[in-house]
Amino acid sequence: MKRWRGLALGTLTMLLLSAPIAETVEAAARPATVEERDAARAAKAAERAERQAQRAAAKEARRQAIADAKAARAAAKAAPPRSTTVTPEVSAPSAPPAPTAKPALTDTSPAAAPASEAASAAEASVAPTGTGTSTYAARQKEIADRQAARAAERADRQQARAEAKADRAAVKADRRAALAADKAERRADAAAARAEKKAAQRQHRREKNARYKTLFEDNGFTYYMDAQNTRWVPRPYSNKEFMIDAWVRLVENTTGAPVGEDGKIRPARYFLEHYYISEARREVMFLAELEVTGRPNNDVKERTYDPRRWEKLVPGSIEDALYEAITKEMRGAPKGPGSGGMSLRDMIEEYARISF
Repeated sequence: MKRWRGLALGTLTMLLLSAPIAETVEAAARPATVEERDAARAAKAAERAERQAQRAAAKEARRQAIADAKAARAAAKAAPPRSTTVTPEVSAPSAPPAPTAKPALTDTSPAAAPASEAASAAEASVAPTGTGTSTYAARQKEIADRQAARAAERADRQQARAEAKADRAAVKADRRAALAADKAERRADAAAARAEKKAAQRQHRREKNARYKTLFEDNGFTYYMDAQNTRWVPRPYSNKEFMIDAWVRLVENTTGAPVGEDGKIRPARYFLEHYYISEARREVMFLAELEVTGRPNNDVKERTYDPRRWEKLVPGSIEDALYEAITKEMRGAPKGPGSGGMSLRDMIEEYARISF
């Protein structure tokens, strides 16, 4: 009994003593498991990164191969025909290596080694040789130069077309402006002509039955012809020739507008001039001039008729203007003797100054 009791007590004691050791071993073994788990996760992440890098490298290699094929076709179309001799040392350039993504964590586990080796093999397969790289660069530079030249030529053509279009638009605008200005000028001239014609018509209607006919304006005076006392008379010492016995009224234009003459309104101050006008010989004889304030007196002292007093017309003079205006108003000399409105007795009294 004592033996079994001692054995049981010893066993219990050992159990009690071994419990802290197991807990310590378990506690020591637990961190190792966490580290393994983290290492496995890192290895998986590295594998994923390597796979992604491989896929990206393969995709970039395919894209570059397609671009190289397109560039080669474009260069073949643009380049002139060359010799078909191929140099054995120069090989077709491969696509340039694509940059691989660097993994976030460096994994040295045996599982990550095959992925790294595969990526290195892919890079080695797409990397061109030294001679191929220089030839590829030269071709790419030649293609880029041609494209730049074509782009510059297109830009020059577009600029030339734009400048030509701008010049045509400017010419059209100038032509339209000139046509518009010419049209406006013609309209203004036509309107001015219509206004002048209407004014002349109104003046003619107003003076149709008036005693004083407006001749012209000059030097601040308006010249009127006394239609009642201006008439055709036979020229002395001539049986077939007539002359005009004209009375002219000069009214000072102080208001800037012609003074109305209707036979009823008389200006306060004016001048009267008496002329003989020979239409056939273009001569004029001045007889008298008087200044009138209000109503004139019938005591005018005039020169007697003297053939030596006939004056030739000076172009541009007042007498020349009076001659043109008065002969236009009188409308030609009468045809027969005695039709001027004067009898033989009137002629004797007029020119011989003999009263019967």
